[in-house]
Amino acid sequence: MKNISNDLMEIAGRIRPAREAFAEADRRRVESALEAGRLLCQAKDDCLHQQWMAFLRWADMDEQEARKLMQLARAGLTSCVVSEIGGIDAALAYLVEARLPEPEECLTVGRIGWPEKNTPFAIIKPNAGHPGYYDIAIADMWANPATVFSSRKPLRGESMRQADGSFFNSLWHIVDRELDVPHSQREFQMMPADLFSRDGAFLFAKPVSAADSATESEALSYIL
Repeated sequence: MKNISNDLMEIAGRIRPAREAFAEADRRRVESALEAGRLLCQAKDDCLHQQWMAFLRWADMDEQEARKLMQLARAGLTSCVVSEIGGIDAALAYLVEARLPEPEECLTVGRIGWPEKNTPFAIIKPNAGHPGYYDIAIADMWANPATVFSSRKPLRGESMRQADGSFFNSLWHIVDRELDVPHSQREFQMMPADLFSRDGAFLFAKPVSAADSATESEALSYIL
């Protein structure tokens, strides 16, 4: 590499702290948005009938902005994940794509370019016997041997608020844990349930063995 001038080295030295300050400001912005969303969710639950709009005026908050912040908070995404996706607006667009399927649909989650690329994927489908709950299967059909991770019992689709005010979604927690695809590289496809039932129902067949006892209560992994 050619030697660079002292002037360029001096500029590079000034860029580094500026970049770090920008990254820190972005991190704080995301964390503040998540905290505002959590507080708005708490206030919405505590407001009596017809108090919500008055509360928003008192908080100097636009209703549409409040709705977006609450959606972001309820999703249970961490500040690191929001930043990885590309920030607040990108995370909101991500959540639109990641909506859970209706009764006649199922959702596939894979790496961008899937299924043309041979990568692991997840399938989420509504549980017919438990409205608001879902079954999931996460498969790597190109591994040797091919493996499938299948939910043992229906998983609640709605996030649950924790004691500290943050939200936790057990369904997406399992997908994040078992699907080796970063959030920023995920692609979502909604498909008709009947199409999936013809080609992919075997993924939800009863597993032959548990991968480990620690997760036995919620899911099983098995080898095809």
